[in-house]
Amino acid sequence: MNDTVYILGIDGGGTNTRGVIFNNQGKLLVELNDSGSNLYVYKEKGVKIIIDMIKNLAKKININVSDISALGLGLSGISDIHNRELLLKELDKNKISKNSLILSDTEAAYQLLCPTGQGLLLSVGTGIVCLAKDENGKIIKVAGNGFDKGDIGSGYWIGKKIINKILFNQELLTVNDDIIEIHDCIKDRLEIENINLIEEAFSNQPELVYKTACISKDIINLAHNGNDIALSVLQEGTRHIGDYIIHLVDEMNFNKKNIIIAGNGSIVKNDFYRSLITDSLKFDFDNINWVFSDIPCSFSAGVLAAQGKNINISLNKIIQYKN
Repeated sequence: MNDTVYILGIDGGGTNTRGVIFNNQGKLLVELNDSGSNLYVYKEKGVKIIIDMIKNLAKKININVSDISALGLGLSGISDIHNRELLLKELDKNKISKNSLILSDTEAAYQLLCPTGQGLLLSVGTGIVCLAKDENGKIIKVAGNGFDKGDIGSGYWIGKKIINKILFNQELLTVNDDIIEIHDCIKDRLEIENINLIEEAFSNQPELVYKTACISKDIINLAHNGNDIALSVLQEGTRHIGDYIIHLVDEMNFNKKNIIIAGNGSIVKNDFYRSLITDSLKFDFDNINWVFSDIPCSFSAGVLAAQGKNINISLNKIIQYKN
C-alpha cells in the first residue's frame, strides 16, 4: 500500500510554466518546465499547457492524477472570468478539479508572504501589480491591468519602452555606443534583423510579447554596467512604482517609519532594479525593508492547497529548491 501524500503545484507565468509534485515531507518527486501559459494572452493554448503539465507530472512518477491529495495552480491571467471558465471546463473534463486550488500567481505569493492577511506586495515580472490589504480585509490594487494596458515598470513595459527609444533614435546607431549596445540586444532577443519590421512581427508572433519582456533582464544589466539610456528607462519605471507604493501606504495609513514590502517576480528580485525602487522611496519612508518567500514559486500554490486541506508539510526541504 502506498501511503505517500502527493502534492502538485504549478506556477503559470507569462514567460514560463513550472510544475512540481512533492510529498508532505517536502521531498521533490518530479518537476517540469514549459513555455508561458498566461491565460490572458494564450487562452486555450495556455489551458492546454496547464492540463498537459498536470497529466505529465503524474505520468513521470507512475501515478494517476486522482492519487494527488492537493493540487494548487498559481496562474497569471486567471482573474478574467472567461479564462477561468475555460480552465475549469477542462479540469472537469479531465476529472482534475476535485482537489484543486486555483488562484492568481500574485495571490499565491501574497498569501505566503503576508500570512497574517495584512501587508503590501509588489510583484514585477512580465507584468506588474502592487496591492495592499489591511487588518480589516480592505484591499487596494494598483496596476495589474495587463501588460498591454500600460502598466509602467513591468518587464514588458521596459522592453517595449527601450524598443521605441531605439526606433526614434536610429540616426545615432553608428555613433552612440549606448544605442548600438541596446540595438544589438534587441535583435538578439527578438531574433529580428530589422527592428523597423517589429510591429509586423508582433502581429504575426504573439510569443514576441514575452521575448520583449525578457529584454528587460538585458536592459537591467546594461544599466548596471553604465548604459545611461538603459538607466533612464529603468529610473522612469521605478519612479512610477514608487508612486504606486506611496499611494497604497497613504490609502491604508500604514506606518511610514518602517515600511515592509513583500517582493515577488523575477524583475523585483534583481538587486539593482530593487535598489532603484528603494531610491525612489527614500524621501518618503524612514526605513524600507524587503521580504521574499523562501518557497520556490512552483511549490507555492501546492503548499497553499495542502494547508487548505490540513495536510502538514515539512517546509525545510522545499526551501532548498530554487527555480
